Amino acid sequence: METNEGTPVETVAADLPGVFATIGALPAGAIVTEDALAKLFDRHPASIKRAVARGELPAPARLLGGNAWTAGAIVRHVERRMEAAAKELESTARRVEALRP
Repeated sequence: METNEGTPVETVAADLPGVFATIGALPAGAIVTEDALAKLFDRHPASIKRAVARGELPAPARLLGGNAWTAGAIVRHVERRMEAAAKELESTARRVEALRP
């Protein structure tokens, strides 16, 4: 598989750390199955289901009798979660600063 720029995904992923670098290197429309996601995270497919239930991953779509996502949907979900966490951290810092004498 290749990125939009024609570079093999494996080459791009090898230069970047972590699972999300691998997912982010895929084209946004690339289909990622539950089993593939479990392999990427080095987890059992049941762990992927639990991550969805906890909101750590977006809800999948049913595809040919199994769960699947697009790489873009996973990346967008994680980006939104990271933005929300940053806003929460800023809010907490402001509250702590307001309480200081």
